Amino acid sequence: MFNASDRIKQYNALWREANAMYGDWAKKHGLSYYELLVVLSLTEADGVCKQKDICAQWLLPKQTVNTILKNFLSRGWVELTPCGADRRNKAIHLTGSGRESLGAVAAELQEHECSVLSKLGEERAGELIRITSLYNTFFKGD
Repeated sequence: MFNASDRIKQYNALWREANAMYGDWAKKHGLSYYELLVVLSLTEADGVCKQKDICAQWLLPKQTVNTILKNFLSRGWVELTPCGADRRNKAIHLTGSGRESLGAVAAELQEHECSVLSKLGEERAGELIRITSLYNTFFKGD
C-alpha cells in the first residue's frame, strides 16, 4: 500500500543530502554553500546581474547576498556600478580575476554535474527532470 508520509520522508532526506553534497563541494573549493549559489548566478548571467536577481533566484535573504558580495568585492572578484537613476540599485560585474577564479569553480561544477547526468543517461535524466517538474507543479497546486 502507498504510504505518502514515508515517501515524503524519503524525498526530503534525498533533498537534504543533495544540498549537503553541494555544500561539501563548495567547501572543498573554498566557498560556502551560499557563496557557491552567488557564483552560479554571476557566471550564468555572464558576469553582470543585480543583488535582487540573486536573492530571487535562490530565495536568499538580501543581507546574506550583501555580505557575500562585500567579501567578493574585498577579494577583487566583483565590482558594483549604479544602475540608472536609482543609485542604491547596483549592477554586479565580475572582474577579470573574478571571471578567472569564480568562472573556474562554476565550470568545474558544471562539468561534474554533466558527468553525473551522463551516467544517468538521457532517458533517466529526462525522467528526473520531468518528475521533479511534475512534483513542483502539484506542490504549487497548479
